[in-house]
Amino acid sequence: MKSAWFVWGSVGLGLLGVSVNTFPVQAEPAPVFAPILSEVRQRLPQGLQMRLPATLPDRPEPLYAFVRSSQQGLFAYLATEAGCNQPSCSVGGAAVFTEVGFASWERKLANATPIELPNGIQGHYLQQGRGEDADHYVIWQQDGSSYVIGTDNRTTSKQELMQIAASMVSEPAIR
Repeated sequence: MKSAWFVWGSVGLGLLGVSVNTFPVQAEPAPVFAPILSEVRQRLPQGLQMRLPATLPDRPEPLYAFVRSSQQGLFAYLATEAGCNQPSCSVGGAAVFTEVGFASWERKLANATPIELPNGIQGHYLQQGRGEDADHYVIWQQDGSSYVIGTDNRTTSKQELMQIAASMVSEPAIR
């Protein structure tokens, strides 16, 4: 599933030479998520809280959001096609995981680079694959919830992915 902003897969930033600016809390996710906010609230597994990015990189085409949920957690995807409602046609996404759902990501942290996100949040940057075909992720835990965002290198640069994560950790949680 290439060209996915979040892929069902499988740093002090200073160490990476990447800087992430802190973003002011905007009290709401980026406008592209407005149509799905009520669905996010309805489908959010009990005990979890979701964070969505306040900012996204500029893209030449419009993006459309859709939601999936399971015993694993809640997944907010973005697609370039209005009718897309499957992860396979998404260009990326964000997820909050249940403890069981996060277990496979937790095992992947051994291959990830530690990063510092705003508000003192410790995260991890993970790349799987090489070149443009590589998928990359930012993974972190915040306020008792486990988050993963992801895309591929063609869709979003590493710097952009870090900025998306920074905007998420600075946003208030959706409960």
